[in-house]
Amino acid sequence: MKPVVISTLIGVMILVMLLAGCTMPELPGQPPVTMEGTPPVTPVPPEVTPLTGTSWTLISGLSGGGTWNVLPGTVITATFGEDGQVSGSAGCNNYFAPYQSRLNSLTVGTAATTRMYCENPTGVMNQETLYLSNLEGAATYAVEGDLLMVYDTTGKTLLTYRKGLPEPTPLPFEGTAWSLDRYKAADGTMTAVLPTTMVTALFETGNLTGSAGCNSYFGSYTMKGENVIAIGPLGSTLMFCGEAGVMEQETAYLTLLQSAVSFEVSGAQLILSDAGGMPILEYSGS
Repeated sequence: MKPVVISTLIGVMILVMLLAGCTMPELPGQPPVTMEGTPPVTPVPPEVTPLTGTSWTLISGLSGGGTWNVLPGTVITATFGEDGQVSGSAGCNNYFAPYQSRLNSLTVGTAATTRMYCENPTGVMNQETLYLSNLEGAATYAVEGDLLMVYDTTGKTLLTYRKGLPEPTPLPFEGTAWSLDRYKAADGTMTAVLPTTMVTALFETGNLTGSAGCNSYFGSYTMKGENVIAIGPLGSTLMFCGEAGVMEQETAYLTLLQSAVSFEVSGAQLILSDAGGMPILEYSGS
């Protein structure tokens, strides 16, 4: 064999031995040792700030160059949850949005809301739009005593809140046992309830129950503004009463009840009216 070939073979063998020496041996039962990748990162819990777990009621907000106060008859609230969500009432609809707060900084994401439309008081929907826009524009905040101020990037006060949530005020028709006296008949006249039947309604914190004359019924109601109400859907038991006119009266009553859009309480009388403002159900209280 020629000397050049022998020298080349020897050089290759030496290179192979050197490369082999750079490889770390694997231990039995252990995973291969590698320098690639990074160790897992332990999640960091959300930072607890003065806002975490607090609730507030809005006093005023910024619009253009002026300040607006919350409309009488409306309530706007904000609760900053430990889950990173701020939620509450925007005056008509309920809302929720993600938020982050660190030291005195505050950022709020795009809010999602329910889809109700409130006509009263006048301007409530415009107020809701202004409020949510201001909330989403938050950059910093300050808590001073029982007040929370939210500022934009220029330091303007977007929102001012008072600490805590208002106590719910019972509506004038809630908690009273109402008995139906008259209802709107198919010919448009107000007709007296059949003397052998008792039609009742009990409104309690969003739940509506009563007797429709034969069957018991149940459902829900919500306020959509001052003296504005939405009732239903309603469910009922499934009995059949054979007395003449009872089932027809029951069907008419439950249909009318779910078409009511406003109410008026005068002394011991409750009147529910339709979208045209015409009375459709008249009750007396006890």
